[in-house]
Amino acid sequence: MVERKIHLKPLSLDDLDNLMTWVNDPEVTKNLAKFNHEITRKQEREFLEAMLVSDKDKVFSIENEKQEYIGQISINNIYWPAKNGRLGLVIKREQQNKGYATLSIRDVLNIAFNDLELNKIWAVFYVANSKMKHITDNFFFKQEGLLRQEYFHNEKYHDMIRVAILKQDWVVRMSRFAIPGYE
Repeated sequence: MVERKIHLKPLSLDDLDNLMTWVNDPEVTKNLAKFNHEITRKQEREFLEAMLVSDKDKVFSIENEKQEYIGQISINNIYWPAKNGRLGLVIKREQQNKGYATLSIRDVLNIAFNDLELNKIWAVFYVANSKMKHITDNFFFKQEGLLRQEYFHNEKYHDMIRVAILKQDWVVRMSRFAIPGYE
């Protein structure tokens, strides 16, 4: 199997065209509760501009080994006093199921715990999102709770799972798998 590589680059205004490739793709956004209507280029630009000045959101574009845009990964809603933030991830449809989500999460957790010095990263996803459950399980995220009827999307309520990983768990995981810098 070929080792895939990715690069995370900080979000910029130049990413607007890339973001527009997936924001209105229902197959990509089906697991994102807030994407239940058409998003205009103007709306997405305003959102992008807000993210660029936010001190509570760190957003990265994901590029593959050919420097092709494949999606976004972020740490949002950072609460600096408690040093925690929410993981967000979107991979374009044609780039899904290639291992990019796992690589992206690995790299953004390194940024979260080493560069930003956060203590906890959490994620919330639909109970039915077995892909995200599998990926977060592989990183030793622990389930913190079941959020009953947490989101209302597509005319019905959905239960959500909240998972989290602590910096101390990440260090143990990285040393167990001999990742450089965690010996």
